[in-house]
Amino acid sequence: MKPKPKRKSVYRSQNATLRALFERAGDPRKVICVPLDYAKRKHVALVCDGHGDILKGAFPVENNPAGVAWLIEQISATARHRKIPKNQIFFGGEDEPAYVANFTAALREAGYLVMRVNAHEAKENRETHAASTDQLDLIGIAKTLLSRRARSSGDASPENPAYHRLRELARCRRSLVRQQTATGNRIHALVDQLFPGFLDDSKTGITAFHEASIELMKDRFSAPEIAKRKPAALAKTLRRLLVHHPDEAAAKIINLARSVLPPAPHRVATLQRTLSATVDLHQCLSRNADELRTDAALTLSTTPYAMLTSIRGIGFVLAAGVAGELGDPATLGTTDSLCCYAGIVPKTLQSGGPDSPPVQGHVSPRCNHILKDWVVQSAQKIHLCGVPEHKDRITRWNAEGRNGLYAGARHYLRLLRSLVKNQVPYLAPAGRTRGAAPEELAAAAQDTWKVMQNKWRTIPGGLDLMLDEAHPLGFWRRVLKEAHDIQLPIRP
Repeated sequence: MKPKPKRKSVYRSQNATLRALFERAGDPRKVICVPLDYAKRKHVALVCDGHGDILKGAFPVENNPAGVAWLIEQISATARHRKIPKNQIFFGGEDEPAYVANFTAALREAGYLVMRVNAHEAKENRETHAASTDQLDLIGIAKTLLSRRARSSGDASPENPAYHRLRELARCRRSLVRQQTATGNRIHALVDQLFPGFLDDSKTGITAFHEASIELMKDRFSAPEIAKRKPAALAKTLRRLLVHHPDEAAAKIINLARSVLPPAPHRVATLQRTLSATVDLHQCLSRNADELRTDAALTLSTTPYAMLTSIRGIGFVLAAGVAGELGDPATLGTTDSLCCYAGIVPKTLQSGGPDSPPVQGHVSPRCNHILKDWVVQSAQKIHLCGVPEHKDRITRWNAEGRNGLYAGARHYLRLLRSLVKNQVPYLAPAGRTRGAAPEELAAAAQDTWKVMQNKWRTIPGGLDLMLDEAHPLGFWRRVLKEAHDIQLPIRP
């Protein structure tokens, strides 16, 4: 017998977990919904059934272990009275702030389903928009939950904490890099006063923020003081810091220091102290950002998202960032839903009958802005460093008047979903066609292996991870060897 085709539903945005819960219950009266209005010290909860009938009016819940235990006790008593099992009870609130994470985690550890709803949707579902109270907010949250418009709260895959770790590492590094950029701009402003032109490598012969420039800016840095230094001593310092052509660079720096406009003498000491502190902060941010990148890469190697490093232009930072935001590949939606979640799909407005053409509007501001940043950056990197088929596609889209980066980001999400779900790397067109010859498949696989090897060798122990058959990259290598007799060695 042929399997029955999957029916399409008009409720495409409903949460599959909540739909399964209601189907399991059979009767909405056998479902308990507990909306929560979060607060830092004391939440407000409400208990209703699947029809929306209130079983217990609004009551406060402390944001501490005693509050969790008391809430579970109240819900358990209601469930026993109505003979409702635990797997037909769910909690939910608006997008949880940091101070609620431990509270919802305790509920999940107790075996309860905890969901989160969009705050804007909950506001639209309130009884009135003229006022806002805890009672009205709870009603809006409850309506949104009962309409199955919710997402899983916290870590969507607790059995595999790698995705939660990736999200935290990538977001923290993203914040540090932004601070590092702001600190770099501050250093430029201070150097423009102490020694104008020093950070211009065409004038000094050393790269801005290279170890040599950092070392010089740390101590007694100003144009008058650099101008007094002996060329031989400065060249010796630059040689120790691995500057190419140190004698020539030392001469350039001293000549530049003698020709620029110096700062006012009474401001030099204060500017030097400020610059030294700012340089120390920049180094600290840079060092921690590099360490977080390494940690994210090591975690990424254990997930199917490691296959993204086979795409030219996609490194550990972009791959780990997307993996942390999307989570377990088993829970990935369709390409359309991923593009909508990332906010890279323009609004479509169509009215006036079927003969009226649709009008494309702007993209919606309601999206995961961090994921949007990652995928648009990925499209930009692919346009700069990708294979010709990807670069030419984005160039063609730009020539047609389309937004090439957004179109490239949508194509990247489609490619990402295919690679991650199938746990295979990107191969050249000649090697991935259905009728590809063994030689073409071997050549494409070896080229992809070389791309990944050049990236993973920059991570401590990265080459060993590529050979580990317990990880996706090593398993794919083993499959090629056993199924196609393709050898993928590690180059020294």
